[in-house]
Amino acid sequence: MADYDERMSEITQLHEEEKFIEIIKRIEEIPKEEWDYELTGYLARAYNNIGEYEKALTLLLSVEEEGRHDLIWHFRIGYSYYYLEQLEAAEKSFTRVLQSDPGDSGALEFLNAIRMEMKEIQIIKHEQEKAAMAQMKDWLHYESEVKQKPAEIEQTGEFDLHGLHYYIYKYKIEKETPWLLGVCGGFERFDLENSGHTFSEMKKYSPKKAEEDAVKIIEKIRAESQNETKTGFKKYTTFGENGKIEYGPFLGSVLLNSYHFDAKEIKTNLKHDWNILISDDENDTGKSDGFFFEYNGMIIVINYIEAPIFTFDMELLDGMGDMEEEAVEVAKTHVAQVIITVLEKGRNPIDVALLYTKVASSCLKMENAIGFCTAGTIFQPDDYIDMAETIHDGNLPVLNWVHIGMAETEKGVSAYTYGFHMFGKDEIEIIDSQKEPEIIYLLLIDLIYYVLLEDITLSDGETIGFPDFQNVKITKSKGVFLEEDTIKIEL
Repeated sequence: MADYDERMSEITQLHEEEKFIEIIKRIEEIPKEEWDYELTGYLARAYNNIGEYEKALTLLLSVEEEGRHDLIWHFRIGYSYYYLEQLEAAEKSFTRVLQSDPGDSGALEFLNAIRMEMKEIQIIKHEQEKAAMAQMKDWLHYESEVKQKPAEIEQTGEFDLHGLHYYIYKYKIEKETPWLLGVCGGFERFDLENSGHTFSEMKKYSPKKAEEDAVKIIEKIRAESQNETKTGFKKYTTFGENGKIEYGPFLGSVLLNSYHFDAKEIKTNLKHDWNILISDDENDTGKSDGFFFEYNGMIIVINYIEAPIFTFDMELLDGMGDMEEEAVEVAKTHVAQVIITVLEKGRNPIDVALLYTKVASSCLKMENAIGFCTAGTIFQPDDYIDMAETIHDGNLPVLNWVHIGMAETEKGVSAYTYGFHMFGKDEIEIIDSQKEPEIIYLLLIDLIYYVLLEDITLSDGETIGFPDFQNVKITKSKGVFLEEDTIKIEL
């Protein structure tokens, strides 16, 4: 018993130190016949934490009978389902947790994210079906010997293969001719363009064998293509088992201090502020929980959720000025949120960021808006709106996109950026500089403009020149203020 307790204590310590590989190694050294329910759960948790969700799911299902009444088991299996993109199963698991423990903020964060993604999937699904039909017609027109669009065409089914989504069609060359089989797809979840898998072999359409025949066509294409292209959106939200939330690109939350949401008010603001016109019935859900619209090839999703964000990444908020600290304190009083997402494909990130900022600033004009959580920080509404207004003067509101954090220590002044990742760039850190904080801050603002406007990639071993700072050395290494590798500028 003492050995067992010692083993469990050791695993707990390794988990706190985030040594998940070591946990797996230690547990798998133990004969399987000695694995009990608790040890199996710890192993599944470790696999979840290194991204091996299928292995974690298999382990958790192996102790399903014992876990049925254990909220930790439901949370862990929901976590696996979520990252395996089995959203319905994940929703069921986290709902079960919250039924027994309504105060579980981590489960609520997951449930909010799942429902937002499911709503976005419904929205994009309709657009994807229209895009697939158009692509199928265009392909038949261009590639077939008929040299014309089909006389008739119908979508008859859909299927998933190798993590991609496909649509099955039957079409006629002429109205009197037999139905032929077509397939279009290779779509990722938020994709409106496929991965080149649009094809027809002029094969006769058979209702009973349509999916089987379509799969054979796709497998043939895959075998012939050594460089298959898979494109799509990154997952917008990631979580750790501790409920910590980290937003992906061009997604943020307008924090509200009351349960009030008026879609018409936001549409009016968008028209007045930015001349973005949205008809009341254009793609409207008809509900009071949000709406979406398309603008310049981008889809903007606005979701109203009657629940707060329970967790803030306080490490990213360290070193902020008094105003930001005040914003954080005010933000803690919010009770609901409006989540803004921009879905884009192949657009210049600057264009996407500008649209994102315009929409956010118009949403922040709601009376009950008290803050905006984005780019690793929390903005006061007036500050974000004022910066957004500079767009009218032809400026880029870069400080709405990239946060600059500052910290003074006995060794000097340090600073870091957070937000460059939204543009596919490395974050920047200056560590223990002897320069004045104001000089470092202004230098970073200039550098942000330079990197974004010129689409510059800073690389390890290069040098860069600034006014008064010639040939400044650049290195890339493990972050000091941030977890990922960052560009270090030595001043």
